[in-house]
Formats: sequence, structure tokens, C-alpha cells
Amino acid sequence: MKGKKKLILFSLMLMLIILFSSLVPYFHYKYSEKKQMVQFRSMNIGNALDAPRYTPWDVQMKSGYFKAIKKAGFNSVRLPVRFSDYAKDNPNYELDPSFMKRLDGYLHVALKQHLYVILDFHHFEEIMQNPEQYHTCFLSVWKQLSERYKNYSSHLMFEVLNEPRDNLNGNLWNQYLAEAIHIIRKTNPTRKVIVGPDNYYSLYRLDALRIPKDRNLIVSFHYYEPNKFTFQANPYLGFSQYHDIEWKGTKQEVNYIHDRFARVKKWADQHDVQVYLGEFGANKQAPYESRLHWTEEVRQQAEEFGFSWGYWELASSFGVYDAHTGKWDKNMLKTLLPDKYK
Repeated sequence: MKGKKKLILFSLMLMLIILFSSLVPYFHYKYSEKKQMVQFRSMNIGNALDAPRYTPWDVQMKSGYFKAIKKAGFNSVRLPVRFSDYAKDNPNYELDPSFMKRLDGYLHVALKQHLYVILDFHHFEEIMQNPEQYHTCFLSVWKQLSERYKNYSSHLMFEVLNEPRDNLNGNLWNQYLAEAIHIIRKTNPTRKVIVGPDNYYSLYRLDALRIPKDRNLIVSFHYYEPNKFTFQANPYLGFSQYHDIEWKGTKQEVNYIHDRFARVKKWADQHDVQVYLGEFGANKQAPYESRLHWTEEVRQQAEEFGFSWGYWELASSFGVYDAHTGKWDKNMLKTLLPDKYK
């Protein structure tokens, strides 16, 4: 009897050893995977390549921005590009060769600075209103971009479509998104790809987003609440009547941000994906001290929740950099990169 008990005990111990041994690689893999996740501290170069093709906006694209952004302490840049204007009217939706050659040059400079670069398909306004009409164009652009950049460094990332909205929503957006990811994965199986929910990348629409099982996907959302504060005096967005609205960082205001970010974190954990707060910012019409406090609070809470982030934007109405003088708003830099500017 004693011999049987010893045999059973030995067998149980052996089984536990085997089970533990099999779990070690799994936990090591999960730990290594999380350890390798880069937290992006990025700057959006807005109002430049995302402007309409024949109607430039206020920011002239310059290669020197990348060096300035890197030197300031950011490790990544989000580059919004209005690809649709360079493809939608061309035979077979071919991207304009001269523009693409120019874009290649910018990417080369940025990657040479050892920046992570998010290549963002931005301001495809037509597909928001007439998704079926521009469906083929959308997929054609991604087929061309995927092929063109398939051998580029893993520091280059793709963002499928900025802020889908209006008629491109719900199941239709999920369908278009899945099709684009499928095209990208044919030539770029491990490249990081950023996706987001409809209604302007709203965190309140995350539950409607359907994404494939893909550990190289990053989910983005944008945050500008309260809109009357961040967009105040902006005539283009319908906030021209709001002025001198402050954000004081009260307990209620801070908790409001925390509750929204906690909601995003919960969703991300359920879907096992990394989160990128791709845009947040308050325009320069907001009271300066309030702008500093709001920016610092959003950035700090994003980091506490483990989110990567991208400030909107470099040198226009939300900007922190003077493109003419090459000088930064040092106070804003301190709110964004406190470890560097103590």
C-alpha cells in the first residue's frame, strides 16, 4: 500500500513538473512580448501633407521637422497624408508618382532619425459620404502602399484610415477595415498596423469595432473632451462662439478623463491589444494655463494606463512649434515630456 502511495505521489509530482515546464515558455513569451512593446511619444505633423492637393494649408512640409521632433525628445511621428487626392481621379487609382517619390524622401529622413513613423491615410472625405463609390480606390491605395513599403524598416507603421465617420460606419467600416488589413498582410505580415473605431475614432464606439486576431494591430482613439474647451473660437468646427473657457483640473474634471480612459483600458484588455491615443490637443485660443493643465493631465493619465500617445499637432492652430523660427513652446514641451524637461 505504501508503495502505491509513493508511486501516486511521484506521478503527481512529475505531472506538475511537466505542466510547469510547459507554462514557462508561455509566460516568458507573454512577458517578452509586453517588454518589447514600444510606448510611442509622438508628434502629429498636421495641416501639411493632409491638406488638399491644390489648396495648401498653413503648414509647409519640411524634412527638417523630423530632426527637430527627434531632438525635442519625441520617439515617433504621425504623418497624416491625403492619399486620396493623389489617386482618386487617376486611371486604376494609381498614386501620383512624383508625390510618392517626395513622400519616400520624407520617410527616409524620418527613419534615418530613428523615429517610429506612422503613415496615416488622412482626410479621405469622399469615402465618408459615398463609401461604395470610393471602396475600390481605398483598397487600391493600400495595395500600392503595402507593395511600395514592404521592405521598409519595422519602424514604419501603417494607419488604415483616420476617423471614419458619417456613412462609413458600423458593419460597413468593419468590412472595409478587414479588407484593407487582409491586403496589407499579404506583403507586410508583421508590420504594426493602427486601426480605430468609427465616429471620429470615438472611444464610445469601441464596442462596435471588430478586429481580427492579430498581435501586430494597435487600436487608436482620439480625445478632445471637453470640445468647447479644446476647440473654442474655431470657426471651422462650429465653436466660434466659445471664448475664454477654462479647464482648471478640478477633481470632477480629472475623474472624467480617468473614467473614459479606464473604459478604453478595459476594452483593450478584453481584446488583448495595445492602445494608441493618436490625437489629443487644445488649440491656442484656449487660456494658456488651462491649455497646459489639460495637456499635462491627458498625457499623464494616458501613460498611467499604458497608452502610447500622439499630440495634435506640431505647428498650426494647436501647435507647440514655430515653423518660421524653429523654436518650441518650452512650457508645452514640459507638459508632454516632463522627464526630459525637468
